[in-house]
Amino acid sequence: MSQPPHLPSPWTPEQVQWLKRIGFAILVLLTIFFLWQIRSILPLFLFGFFIAYLLDPLVDRLEERGFSRTGGTVVVFSVFFLAALGLGLILVPPLIDQVSSLISAFLPPKGRYYLLAVQGIEFIEEKVLKGEIPAFWEQAIQRVLEQLGNFLLAKLQGAISTLTGLFSLVILPFIVFFGLQVVDPLRERIRWWVPAEYREPLSELTREVGQLVGRYVRGYIVLCFAVGAAETFFLLICRWLFGIDYVLAVGIFGGATYAIPYFGALLTTLIGGLVAYTTAQHQQILCAVIVAIGLTVINQAFDWLIMPRVVGRQVGLHPLTVLFAVMAGGTMFGIWGMLLAVPIAGAVKLALQILFPRHFAPMTEEANAVKMTAGDYEKRGEGQ
Repeated sequence: MSQPPHLPSPWTPEQVQWLKRIGFAILVLLTIFFLWQIRSILPLFLFGFFIAYLLDPLVDRLEERGFSRTGGTVVVFSVFFLAALGLGLILVPPLIDQVSSLISAFLPPKGRYYLLAVQGIEFIEEKVLKGEIPAFWEQAIQRVLEQLGNFLLAKLQGAISTLTGLFSLVILPFIVFFGLQVVDPLRERIRWWVPAEYREPLSELTREVGQLVGRYVRGYIVLCFAVGAAETFFLLICRWLFGIDYVLAVGIFGGATYAIPYFGALLTTLIGGLVAYTTAQHQQILCAVIVAIGLTVINQAFDWLIMPRVVGRQVGLHPLTVLFAVMAGGTMFGIWGMLLAVPIAGAVKLALQILFPRHFAPMTEEANAVKMTAGDYEKRGEGQ
């Protein structure tokens, strides 16, 4: 049976190339439009996949010990879920109560910090200006504090409704569980999008960099928990000595903002000192000074002594290199530069080790000894 003659294509190769480009551009625009339409649910899924990404190494270790992927996922997910549930039931209710009370203290007419601002105005009137401040200044301060308090309360209520919403509580565990099962297959699928000639070196580099970033994030999360625990313990001592309030709120706030270099520590110290001064039952000024100094010492100790060692060990960098990278990143790009400096420095180190293994490979003491011995033999040979 004879085959029908092959008809020539009505499109030239240049036209086909342009059609592909137009189709790709339309696909990108449709994807962006689709993501914009579902933007309200994206944070939930991104947060779930982020947790799965952090827990994935634990599942991989269980697989190395003979567990199936599903079995390892069940074990890791169960331990994480029970720990998170227990911690949430213990800490979340008193934390919400303290934060709500702290924010309400900014609201007029009886808010503690509003009354403190009024006292400050009266002091300036009597001692500094020797006269009366125009009424619009008092009205402006009242409006600012009222708007600030209402804004913070609205944000707190929105965060609580988001975290405790039925949809989040039901869907998030499923996202984490199934995310743990698809992390590795998804990574392999992305690997095959790379051209074959670059697949192996890029695959090794991306795997190493991904592991480095994961270790860095996990290390920083541990540091934030440690800072929060240390500051909470210190504030509990101050509560026992001076009777201050909002201990849990300030301590957890300090741990959460520790990830923001310098600014987080400064804000925690200011809030802690203000809370100590306004809630201490006796010796308010002494209590505020002790709290401010104590929080500063804790943050500086973690910044200069603990963080470089812990984070540097996680990413394979010397503590001096970590300090240099953080300061250089802050000088060049501000807060974001300080946050991203360490993983970028670690990624650069890995890239150099993979691309130039002869010059940048990690050297152990044994390898250094062998290298020195070989160098001595070469010198002896040249001398002869």
